Amino acid sequence: MAKTRTPPGSTTARQPGDDAPKPARPRWIWTAIRITALVAAAATAYIARDSPRVLGFNSSVQELSKQAPSQNVGFMAQVLQKSKGQNICKPEGYVMDTYSDFDGIEALNRRVAVPLRKLIKTKFFRTLRVELYKPCQFWRSEGSCFQRDCIVQPLDDDQIPPAWRKQTVDQTNFGPFLRPEFSDKDFAIVNDETYGEGVWLDLVENPERFTGYAGAGANAIWMSIYEHNCFGVPPYIQDTAGGWGSQLVNVDGKSMPFVQPPRKKRDLTPFLESLAEEESGLTLPADVPKEYRIFYRAVSGLHASTSTHICADYFNATSNKWEPNLNCFIARIGAFPDRLQNIYFNFVLLTRALQKMEPYLAAYDYSTNAKKEDLAVARLMPKLLKAVKGAGLVFDDSELFLAANGRALKAEFKDNFRNISRIMDCTGCEKCRLWGKTQTLGIGTALKALFSYPDRAFRGRFTSLDFKRNEIVALITTYFQFSRSIEDIGVFRAMYQNLVTDWRASNAAPTIT
Repeated sequence: MAKTRTPPGSTTARQPGDDAPKPARPRWIWTAIRITALVAAAATAYIARDSPRVLGFNSSVQELSKQAPSQNVGFMAQVLQKSKGQNICKPEGYVMDTYSDFDGIEALNRRVAVPLRKLIKTKFFRTLRVELYKPCQFWRSEGSCFQRDCIVQPLDDDQIPPAWRKQTVDQTNFGPFLRPEFSDKDFAIVNDETYGEGVWLDLVENPERFTGYAGAGANAIWMSIYEHNCFGVPPYIQDTAGGWGSQLVNVDGKSMPFVQPPRKKRDLTPFLESLAEEESGLTLPADVPKEYRIFYRAVSGLHASTSTHICADYFNATSNKWEPNLNCFIARIGAFPDRLQNIYFNFVLLTRALQKMEPYLAAYDYSTNAKKEDLAVARLMPKLLKAVKGAGLVFDDSELFLAANGRALKAEFKDNFRNISRIMDCTGCEKCRLWGKTQTLGIGTALKALFSYPDRAFRGRFTSLDFKRNEIVALITTYFQFSRSIEDIGVFRAMYQNLVTDWRASNAAPTIT
């Protein structure tokens, strides 16, 4: 459904008498006025500089409150303000480029979350071989993060099913003709588990969460992805939005406190407007080709989902506990409300890929020779696929790459997305690198299913299909990661509602008895 943008508020008209002559004043009065004006200007500049991040709410918010909220900010405000039972079937509720509104997506997520959560804990889906120590091809690495939460814990050989270990082939056996990292149909660097210098890892034991990895190196990853791989449409990235690490440290190493969300519901939308990147006119233009938008949304959604996981599983040094941090969520996602919507977009994209792959995934061999684990997968996978299939049309992949330059555009699309796989090798944090590479492969696998094979390839004997085991693991794992993000958004919504409720209770008028 088409959406319209409300124009900004009109400027204030000049009042009669503005140009009338003013009576003369003594010179000392003019001097005092100038000094006062200078002091006021300096104070205003200081406050304006810090208030969007430190105070979280500045004078421009009052002006913005008089304007209608933009589409993305309106969407963000709805997500945080939505109360149980509210119907949000209106234009702002639909995710652009899909046939789904976010209320419907959350309903679907409630149906797939349980089987997904159980599936990713089985041996088949929690075990993955990743080439974790490939050198960065793009810039000189600033070194690795050696904090405890940055480091991954590899599996011992005896924890890997023997059949998987036997498949491993030494890359040097190919001599000068190294085995390729990807095929023509691949949208990501696959590096399947049968060769290379990969490390076997347990994804459940190495979760994506706050690691403490931050600074210029962390921010450079996303900056490079957006600037060089999103078809020349770089967004504005605030210092507080980059990386996998501490929201309290800016790229220059200085302290950067969280923004504080407003306690009054009516202030939420103007607050988000004061943070929103689109107010600077630097978000993805609306008139770019749909294929470019899909690419950008996939990358943006991955960025937002990563940030959501960090804020949902944030280490509170005061309480010494891992817990959700609402201020972190507002700072990382509230400043970029289109990224919140793109979390939902990626969930839809992955859902459509699973729908298309449903016959193939239903027939896939998930055996690990662990009887209990294999029975669990045999019970859970049909439940997941049934829920996904029952969602109906959520995204129409047949609408893309139809133009005369469609083939060339698809090739460029693939090259750019594979480049993102390589950029993830530049991450200085092992755990961040693991999840960056895994989820890039997961989204790449979805794109491969949607745009490299026709629907008929997923029927019959599947002879034309070429999906490696690590692609299947990454696809389901990434689907779970976005499912988890949507659940986390629900947690933050409840936290915000509690914040508003507590404020109302503390400011209620005393009862006269």
